[in-house]
Amino acid sequence: SFTMRQELLMKQKALDHPKTHDNVFVAEPDSLHAQQEVLELFLSYLPRRYPDLYQYDSKANTIRVVPIDTTFHIEDWEKERPLELCERIVQEDLILMRPPRRATRTTTETSSNNNKVNNHEQYDHQYALAAAGVVFSFGNLPEKLGKPMSIIHAPVPAYEKQLSKTLTMTFDKLLKINEPLWRTNWSIDPCGMLDQRPDSHGSTEGQSNRTLSSTVTIDDIKAKFLAVEYQTIRRLPKSGYLLFTVKVMTDPMTALEELPQAASCLAQSIRGMRPAMQQYK
Repeated sequence: SFTMRQELLMKQKALDHPKTHDNVFVAEPDSLHAQQEVLELFLSYLPRRYPDLYQYDSKANTIRVVPIDTTFHIEDWEKERPLELCERIVQEDLILMRPPRRATRTTTETSSNNNKVNNHEQYDHQYALAAAGVVFSFGNLPEKLGKPMSIIHAPVPAYEKQLSKTLTMTFDKLLKINEPLWRTNWSIDPCGMLDQRPDSHGSTEGQSNRTLSSTVTIDDIKAKFLAVEYQTIRRLPKSGYLLFTVKVMTDPMTALEELPQAASCLAQSIRGMRPAMQQYK
C-alpha cells in the first residue's frame, strides 16, 4: 500500500502531463453543475473532518493539501473542471453518473452483400458516465464517457443476468435514502503499482497480465498482487447525479501468509465463482 502523499503525487503527475490528462479526466459540458456540487461538498466536509490534512481559506478562496504541501486556488477550477480539483485532493477516484435520459445512438454497419444497415440503440432508463477522474481504478476512460452502465460493464461476465439487477436495486434504494452505500471488489494485479495497472480489467492485455498459467507454481502466485477496491456511492441532493468513489489498495500476495483468515475468504470466493468470472478476475 502507498501513503496519501505518494498517491496524491501520482495523481498530480497523471493530471499535469498533457499526454495523460485526457486519459484520466473526462467530462460532459452539461455535467458542470453536478461537478460543482461535489466540490462544494468536499470543501465543506474535508477541512472539518480532517483539519490536519486540509486547510480551507474562504477569504482567499483556496484549499491547502498538507500531505503534498500544495495550495489550490479554487477559482482556477470551479468554473470549468471542479471535479478535477476534487480528484487531485483525495486518494479516491471519482465518477459522476447522470440520471437516465432518453437518447438514441445510430451506428452504421455493412452487411454481407455490402448494403448499409443502420442500427438504433435506445439509452433510456440507465445512468450514464457524465464526468470522471480515474487514475488508479480502471482505464479506457474516454471511451466510457456518455456510456450507460450496461456498456461500461460489458466485459464483466454475467453482467446482464446478475450485476445489472443488483445495480438497479442499489440505485432505487438511493432514491429513498440520503446516506451513502458501499461495497468492495478485488482482482489479481501484475505489478502492484497503482498508476501502472492494466488499462482495462476486461481487455485481452489486462487479462494476460493477470492470468496464471495452468501449471501455476507457488512462485507464480507470490509474484502477483491483490488489488482491493473500497467503493462508495451516494446521490447528490441538488443535481440527482450519482457520485462513485473508488479507493484502490494493493498488497503482494505474500501478505496473505500473515492473514490466514483473509486467505481463506479469498480462496472460498474464487472456488464459488463461475469459470468465466475466475478468468476475468
